[in-house]
Amino acid sequence: MSEAKKDIRQSGLGKAFFVGFLLLSMVLFLALGFWQLDRLNWKEQLIASANDRLAADRIEVPAASTWANLNADEFDFQKVQLTGQFLECCEARVFISLPKKRDRYSGPGYWIVTPFQLADGGTVYVNRGFAPQELTLPKAQYAPAPEGQLMLEGYMRRPERVGSATLEPDLAKQVDWVINPPRLTEIMFPELDNVAPFYVNLSSPVAADLPQAPDEAALNFTNRHLEYAYTWFGLAALMPILAIFWLIRTRRTRQELAKSESED
Repeated sequence: MSEAKKDIRQSGLGKAFFVGFLLLSMVLFLALGFWQLDRLNWKEQLIASANDRLAADRIEVPAASTWANLNADEFDFQKVQLTGQFLECCEARVFISLPKKRDRYSGPGYWIVTPFQLADGGTVYVNRGFAPQELTLPKAQYAPAPEGQLMLEGYMRRPERVGSATLEPDLAKQVDWVINPPRLTEIMFPELDNVAPFYVNLSSPVAADLPQAPDEAALNFTNRHLEYAYTWFGLAALMPILAIFWLIRTRRTRQELAKSESED
């Protein structure tokens, strides 16, 4: 095989590989775009469901005898009231960073999560609210949980997911990274029993302005799936344009090279 034919063959293989790569990329980007549209539909339904529950009448927190049969899709964001007392033995700080200029306190800090012993039996983790990092460690400068019998108002939340990237808790500082009742009980507070599979965000502070009630910050729903879909579809549309541009450019280069060789 002559050198010229070999160069042509190699050029053809390279062209086919590059165009094939761009086409595969286009298919991948289209798939990601449609996946984001599916996520958009899911998120809109989730937000609508949450808003419906938050607009509904407040109910008594489910009794401990029903916890094993609760469905998170049905109770998430349900407004509840609960009667009992905070347990002095335990308190967890769950790291969070609130967007700036939304509440009086924002930036890095902690949700202050305290077990609440129900008058009718069972224990529910209650998110009392947010405290800035500088007012939490090394010394807590927020109000302690009130003592005695209390009636609280808030809304139920499903446990936050524990993933492979979730860090281990800092037991010395009682700091964790997710509000997950089973995890908190197993790792931090094994002395607790009959713990609810959900937790409750308070609707208003129970002591002073710190911890700052989680209601507004925790209900800030974000939905950027349409934006992500546009990004993926835009990248998909770019792939055939790149392929055409590259083919025209390489063809022009070969023509110029052939013309130069013929003149020589």
